Amino acid sequence: MRISRHIEKVKHKCRENLWKTGTLGGVGLYVYGLFINSIHNGIAATFSLGGDAPVKLIEWNPFRNFAAIFTPTGLGVTFFLLAMLVLLDKRGKPYQFLSGYRFDKDRRGFDILPDGTHGTSGFMARREMGQVLEYGKIGQLSSTILGKSEDRYGDTEYISPKKDNGLNEHIMVFGASGAGKSRGFVKPFILQCIKRQESLVLVDPKGGATRS
Repeated sequence: MRISRHIEKVKHKCRENLWKTGTLGGVGLYVYGLFINSIHNGIAATFSLGGDAPVKLIEWNPFRNFAAIFTPTGLGVTFFLLAMLVLLDKRGKPYQFLSGYRFDKDRRGFDILPDGTHGTSGFMARREMGQVLEYGKIGQLSSTILGKSEDRYGDTEYISPKKDNGLNEHIMVFGASGAGKSRGFVKPFILQCIKRQESLVLVDPKGGATRS
């Protein structure tokens, strides 16, 4: 929608300044044709084996300059410049086609490569979670509660590892002071062990869990 609106604005301005737009467009095409002719004459002068090389590199004739845009040299240079513009811009399907750089655009503003060039770690999708984790209400889960998340409808679900999921049950929790490590994991873990009537060895050097 934004692109179409922008195009409409450009068309409207061009209609209002038709004479100015036509003049600038004509001058631009003439200068571009002059550039194409210079490249063509330079190539001819460089690789000429006889005396047929052009006398001058710059061609001022407007008809020849306009026609030069549609010659093989003009079309080749135009394609090359467009390809370089696409590669430098690094956006969209044309860039992927020309560069062979296949990626998925993440909503956070960076590219995700399927071949793992920049790593393959990431957050689990719902389907991947279902292979090793179970989720639901607290009363429905039998393993250690790892955390909670919201489903697509905004309802809170708690997450715990499935039994016999092929993974060990080692857990390491990182977080700054006051981030909620004790309240969010340690205390619920102690209560779950008591509920399951499991043995528990608690090493609490500072006595934080004991005091609370």
